[in-house]
Amino acid sequence: MQKLILFFLGFFTLICCNTRPVLDHNGQHISILSGCPADGKCTVEMTAGKSLVVHEDEFGNRSYELMDEIGTNVYKVAYNRNVPDGVQDGTYREEIIFESKNENKSSVLQGNALQNAKLLFGRFCYCKGQTGYYKITDGTLRISGNTGERVYSLDFKTDKTPQVLNSVTFSIRN
Repeated sequence: MQKLILFFLGFFTLICCNTRPVLDHNGQHISILSGCPADGKCTVEMTAGKSLVVHEDEFGNRSYELMDEIGTNVYKVAYNRNVPDGVQDGTYREEIIFESKNENKSSVLQGNALQNAKLLFGRFCYCKGQTGYYKITDGTLRISGNTGERVYSLDFKTDKTPQVLNSVTFSIRN
């Protein structure tokens, strides 16, 4: 009888547990479906009612700010590599930032059209000369679903700096 009870407890644990990270952010359930490297942690953050404004200085360095814009959301996917204890200057982070209009039910952006979403890739580490934000024009961003649940799938690459994160898929459900 004990074996039967243990079997059912194990079975229900497997059924009920979701192996994907689910983040509850402002009433939104955000699930990372694929793409996060095993040696770190990925998070997705959505900022509603905002648009990206990308700035570039005289040296080609990019930064961004968020501006109010009803009907537009900004998404930020961050990958933070696990750092072993006692390692100084071992922090490594990559970010993907883009905006999406709420009326986009399903769409595909490729190549230079990725800049319609103002897609940026950021790399931050102790890597001299290879950090900062970069415009992405080589890849594909797919948006599918409806207002209740949307799935974002991004595959991209840059030749400007090395990258670990080159593909990510996540969903947002109200």
